[in-house]
Amino acid sequence: MTDATSEAVVDKENGGEAAPPDVRSARTWTTAVTSLAAAMMTLDITVVNVAMPRIGADLDASLDSLQWIVNAYTLSFAALLLTAGSVSDRIGRKRIFLAGTAVFTVASAACALAPGAGVLIAARAVQGAGGAMVLGTSLALIAGAYEGAPTRARTGAIGLYTAGAAVSAALGPLVGGAITEWLSWPWLFAVNVPVGVLILVGAVRKVPESVDPVASGRVDKAGAVLAVLALFALNYGLLTGAEHGWSRLDVTGTLAAGAVLTTAFALLQWRLGERAMLDPRLFAIPTFSGAVLLSFAARIFSFGLLPFLTLWLGGMLGLSPFRIGLVLLAQSVALLLAAPVGMMLAKKLRVSVVLALGMVLVAAGMFSATGIGPADDWTAVLPMLLLLGAGAGLTLPHLLDLAVGVVPAARAGTASGAANSFFPLGTAVGVALFGVVLSSHVDSALTPAVLGIPAADVGHVHELVTAGQFDAMAAPYEGATRDHVLALAHTAYTDALSSIFLIAGTAALVAAAASLVLVRRQDGRA
Repeated sequence: MTDATSEAVVDKENGGEAAPPDVRSARTWTTAVTSLAAAMMTLDITVVNVAMPRIGADLDASLDSLQWIVNAYTLSFAALLLTAGSVSDRIGRKRIFLAGTAVFTVASAACALAPGAGVLIAARAVQGAGGAMVLGTSLALIAGAYEGAPTRARTGAIGLYTAGAAVSAALGPLVGGAITEWLSWPWLFAVNVPVGVLILVGAVRKVPESVDPVASGRVDKAGAVLAVLALFALNYGLLTGAEHGWSRLDVTGTLAAGAVLTTAFALLQWRLGERAMLDPRLFAIPTFSGAVLLSFAARIFSFGLLPFLTLWLGGMLGLSPFRIGLVLLAQSVALLLAAPVGMMLAKKLRVSVVLALGMVLVAAGMFSATGIGPADDWTAVLPMLLLLGAGAGLTLPHLLDLAVGVVPAARAGTASGAANSFFPLGTAVGVALFGVVLSSHVDSALTPAVLGIPAADVGHVHELVTAGQFDAMAAPYEGATRDHVLALAHTAYTDALSSIFLIAGTAALVAAAASLVLVRRQDGRA
């Protein structure tokens, strides 16, 4: 229990004492500080994408370097989340949170001042490490501050935290496009510095510390190393395979290594039991397993789809990065409006029913866009974006609340890190899975016989279509041939998108059924 909540705090509505002013203040500040931090860290996952052309021109960076500017953050972030959350239980969640914020802030300044691509890639990797330390502990800090409070109070705080992160992710292209267009790309990182300092000051002065008194100081070093290596290998293999193909030696090698490392990590954790970094007994709590599974699925439906949707909006429809951000804003608005509705529904219905309803909305959104065609514009996906946002608004606050709410209070950091680790992994799996669907559709639809172009050119056409570079693909051709090739490419891409939406919608229905089975009312705090 945190210092701020060491006093007996009982829900006044249940006939007890109201929380003292210092406890209420600590809860408010913890929610505000962690939500602002989550928004800033999440924004940096997507805000950089739209600035890649400008960064490449200014730093004379190759395509591989540009991809690593994005992936260095993602991989570092994904690899360290679980370890950061678990270690925070042992040595102090606030301590890790502060260290992560400081690391992220300094790395942001280094990104803004980077003289070349190599320095920027290294600084982005350090940024990701800082982000993992912050997001791996934020939920645990909220859970600690709200220990003893009514469940709905903690759920509301986590709902604000989740909404801040989700909206930042969706606003990334919009914010990135505006800053890049009206200022310059270094400002994408420079703006993090004053915000980071503000978070540090607020956390130092107002956020209470919490730590597991039983496991204090004891860190599962072998488990930490295995977790970092396994998560890095899996995420690297999935992301690189989706970008460059699955036959590359580094892809197959890292995926195989990831499988071996994951197995070794699981065996070690099972042997160590309660002394493990990730106590395997947590997964014996069905609600915890359900929350983790649904967190994984939710990211597949959102970030896993985002690259292909963005390529369609920008590459095929020709929307600017700023206009793409405006289109995607519909999802964020729906999420913000649906989140309080989900909170109210949870008072009347079982949480499992609310989660299932959210997943059904996601499925309905996906199915609404399955008929997309080459003649459609961005309005064809507007119902999908609205329903996706509404579904996320109903589910996400409850998912993260369940992950930390049904485990022992001392393991809140571990639970937070575990749940958050499945977000980037879900993104990587979604990008990989839907990338395979897109490639297979393009390969089968755009054959030499159908295109009417030399067979030697077909492979290059496939690469450009899957990258959304339709103008570059059609540039070598003229007249009727150009129009014919471009029309077929548009049809192949939208057919692939339709299949992706169908698969995602079906998976969302499966997730809805899983929530009804796994999320149980009787799973209180263990």
